[in-house]
Amino acid sequence: MSAVKLNDVFLKIKPLLKKPVISWALYDFANTSFAIVIISVVFPIYFTNVIASSTIYGKNFGDLMWGVSSGVSMLIASAFAPIFGAIADTHRSKNKFLIILTVFCIIFSFLLYFTGRGTVLIGMVIFICANFFYQTSMMFYNSFLPELSEKGNVGFLSGFGFSLGYLGGLITIAIIYPLLGGGLETENIASLKLTFIITAVIFLIFAFPSFLFLKDKPAVNQSELLFHSRIFYIKYGFQKLGQTFRRMKYNKSLIRFLIAFFLYSNAFSILAVYAAVYGKNTLNLSLQEIALLLILGHFPVIISSIFFGWLVDRIGSKKVIVVTLALWCMVIIFVTLFNIKAVFYIAYILASVITGSTLIASRSLMSFLIPYEREAEYFSFYAIGGKFSSILGPVAFGLLSYITKSQRIALLSTIIFLVGGLAVILTVKVPKTRPESIKDSPIP
Repeated sequence: MSAVKLNDVFLKIKPLLKKPVISWALYDFANTSFAIVIISVVFPIYFTNVIASSTIYGKNFGDLMWGVSSGVSMLIASAFAPIFGAIADTHRSKNKFLIILTVFCIIFSFLLYFTGRGTVLIGMVIFICANFFYQTSMMFYNSFLPELSEKGNVGFLSGFGFSLGYLGGLITIAIIYPLLGGGLETENIASLKLTFIITAVIFLIFAFPSFLFLKDKPAVNQSELLFHSRIFYIKYGFQKLGQTFRRMKYNKSLIRFLIAFFLYSNAFSILAVYAAVYGKNTLNLSLQEIALLLILGHFPVIISSIFFGWLVDRIGSKKVIVVTLALWCMVIIFVTLFNIKAVFYIAYILASVITGSTLIASRSLMSFLIPYEREAEYFSFYAIGGKFSSILGPVAFGLLSYITKSQRIALLSTIIFLVGGLAVILTVKVPKTRPESIKDSPIP
């Protein structure tokens, strides 16, 4: 390898060695434990098969209630996200919001231990609270990306965060794997519930560095900060929300991207919420088989996240998104045509790689389309796109599964979202440079 290439590699890696950057990436490591255990694997199966048992409530009732739980939590998060973002940006308090929301998420994750057979309402309420705090905390985590990245490395840094996140998921699965051996048998329920406590502990330990080292940039206009600090927060949040809406209408590329992101994110939401449930109830996979599937899916993603982050910087976010969405459509067709375990394993691994790659490119493109000084405010709309997709996608899957009594038919609904997102993303025009400030977009 030439000295020039070695120097290029060093220049890419050097920004990753800073404490704030490492702390930021470790937060991805931390929160993935929640995403894996509570959203994707253990709790969904526990909820649909134990809490909402078919012997009590009928076939696929758990699917419906799980979709409703996910949808309600996302609806609440969507309502609060713009308000939180506007306040956090002006008051330079993103880190404070991140800490508070994360701690509450951890508390409610711990409370899931106290759910059991037939406790549908209690289980739904606790999960809705936990997921609300998780989803809104992610908005503030993502909003630090533009501040931490340097020119030309936003994709690489985004990929680094995703890679560390998948590593966190892999380690979490390895830790809880022995507890899944007894499956859903009565004598193993206590072991399954113990995974919720382990998740809360992992989340707290690895999120702690971000509490210490992620700092907000000082306010540009201190007098404006002091003035707004006297205004009632909710009222002020809505005022800033209105201003952001008026600014955004001048940025057609951003609006089109957010629409596309909303559409194709439905597919990712369905995968996150129902993949394990589909494997268990349609293919009769055991809990340990599902855990093994996630392990196999995480290994390539840890490596591919770095690669696709680099690829985003090389060829552009939009091109990466277009290619990965086309691959996504092929994967969905592949799974629904062949109802075989081996096919599902291969498709899940491919879907994991594609999802991570698309999200890396999406977060990078969003970072490039928004102006400086309003990162959390604009990322709140990015969060809304993801959150509304987590309402529509899972609820649509749950309804179709309950009505048709077929999860395979429900899975086909994701094709509509993927094709729609692909059509819209093709219309997005990517600017040559990122807007320097909010003044670049006129406000009437």
